[in-house]
Amino acid sequence: MTDETLSKLAASLKPLQDQHPGQSGVFPLTAGEDALLARLLLIRAAEKSLDLQYYIWLRDNSGHALIAAVLAAADRGVRVRILLDDVGSPVGDDRLLMLSQHTNIDVCLFNPLGNRAQRLWSMLTNFRRSNRRMHNKSLTVDNTVTVVGGRNIGDEYFDVSDDVAFSDLDLMAVGPVVDQVASSFEEFWQSSACYPIQMLVKKAFSNDELLELMDTIRSYLRDFSLKRSLDQLLELDFSASVTSNKWYWGDAMVLSDSPKKSLLSGFRKSSLLLMKLSKVASRVSRELLLVSPYFVPGIRGMRFFRKLRAKGVQVTIVTNSLSATDVSLVHSGYAKYRKRLLKIGVKLFEIPADSDGLDFARWRRHFQPLNPEKITQFIHKSSRASLHAKAYFIDREKTFVGSMNLDPRSILINTEIGVLVENAELTSVAVDNIKASLQGQAYQLKLDDRSRLVWEIDKNDETVCYYSDPQTSFFRRLGIRLLSALPIEAQL
Repeated sequence: MTDETLSKLAASLKPLQDQHPGQSGVFPLTAGEDALLARLLLIRAAEKSLDLQYYIWLRDNSGHALIAAVLAAADRGVRVRILLDDVGSPVGDDRLLMLSQHTNIDVCLFNPLGNRAQRLWSMLTNFRRSNRRMHNKSLTVDNTVTVVGGRNIGDEYFDVSDDVAFSDLDLMAVGPVVDQVASSFEEFWQSSACYPIQMLVKKAFSNDELLELMDTIRSYLRDFSLKRSLDQLLELDFSASVTSNKWYWGDAMVLSDSPKKSLLSGFRKSSLLLMKLSKVASRVSRELLLVSPYFVPGIRGMRFFRKLRAKGVQVTIVTNSLSATDVSLVHSGYAKYRKRLLKIGVKLFEIPADSDGLDFARWRRHFQPLNPEKITQFIHKSSRASLHAKAYFIDREKTFVGSMNLDPRSILINTEIGVLVENAELTSVAVDNIKASLQGQAYQLKLDDRSRLVWEIDKNDETVCYYSDPQTSFFRRLGIRLLSALPIEAQL
């Protein structure tokens, strides 16, 4: 591609990329407000193409603002492709169908339910197929910049929810890794499990109905900007300021599942994302830090951790406490492994619901174009914190960030994607800051001399101990025990 045909975004990044030939650059989007604004600014900078692949896209403030930005891009002539999981994204068939009427917007649903009117019935009567979901999360602009990580689209992922704030993490990336994300998207887009919304919903709309919806959507971004005092931020020139940030450069590769994973046949277990990541993780020699909101190691996982501990590798796992988790069913699968993990020397930390979450923002506070004084008007204090990031750090040399939880559902059932980056500075800074944020913000689990579980946390220069899941009721703990006895681990 000649310089004359480069988009403004690509042209602004070219001098930076020329300094790192063959390498990819990544920038961690740690704070929720950064993650949302970076997406909005990237979409606003799009000139040629915009590919979005998400498991969940909520109809709330941030979801509306982003779809409005997407529509504005299409109005400018940008080719937009939206690929959503059919079960995870409650956007609504009519709205998606109307959006697809735009000349520059194509909308597809992955592994859709056959009966659009009776969705629950459709899931129950064809459970084996409908149980397999597309959990991928990526946004790629002009085939130049991509954002991959743990965040879906919704207020709780961007720190603008009154109810819950998810501590999450994305990587914004440039360089060769962008082509790999684009290839993964294309594989899903061309998959037999991907259906254009027009094939699923047969309905005609009048021009007045279409115009009314489009005008309503266009108003979302304006209203959201005024409400959050973001109007000036959204006028920033993303292309001009993107090079002023600290990018981490190195070899990077996309690890992803094939869409065939959802088709019940035609894929090999050796092609699973976890198998690819395990080959890298098994070569760890010193330290492995795993951050996963939903964690169920299973028999194979326990075998893996025993081998690492036998080699003297320090293994640290950070996950949600019972009070913080939003999926109690998965916690029931994790709870029965806690003692076994501690007995082999694995360090376990759990995030409380009343903490600030796992403060990834210590790692990299703000994306440079964002004005810290302005950003304070945007930050929301939610009533409950919950971990949602999926990030794995190997020997302070390699970092993996993506959509994959360490549980059977992510490993064997849903499709996932992530980016593996080789950069010692990135990994060391991340590990040091995550460990620092655990102090006083997370329970460390230990076994007492009677092999009872103990939750320890430092508060006001004192160590406070709990002998049952903190901040939970007797009945919730009883429910977890009962669920732990059920033979459902393979579905968690």
